[in-house]
Parts: sequence; C-alpha cells; structure tokens
Amino acid sequence: MEQNISFTVSWSDATRLAKMLQARNLRYAVKQLPGKTTLAFVFPKLSLSQYVYLYILFGGKRQEG
Repeated sequence: MEQNISFTVSWSDATRLAKMLQARNLRYAVKQLPGKTTLAFVFPKLSLSQYVYLYILFGGKRQEG
C-alpha cells in the first residue's frame, strides 16, 4: 500500500494502542485533529497484513481524507 493510512482514536485509548504498536515495532505518527477530541495515528507504507492487523486493532475507525 502506497499512501499514508490514518486511524482515529479517543485520548483514553491512545496510550494502550501506542504500547501495542511499539511492541510490534510499527512506525507511526500521532496527530491531534483540529477541533476534535480524538487523535489520529498515521502509518506510512503498510503491507497488506499490517493493514489488516491495524484495521482489527483500531476497530475499523479509519480516518478518511
């Protein structure tokens, strides 16, 4: 997959998910969305298996756009 993929989460879920991602050695950036109470985890260049793992981990809460 070529483009960056973003998933949104609440602040309360962010720490737990960050620990899980660090254990898997996945590269990511965290961005606060303007005017929102959620965070976006942004992932560059994922393999299909990594995307599926993240989709399940984040409960399908993918940020569009």
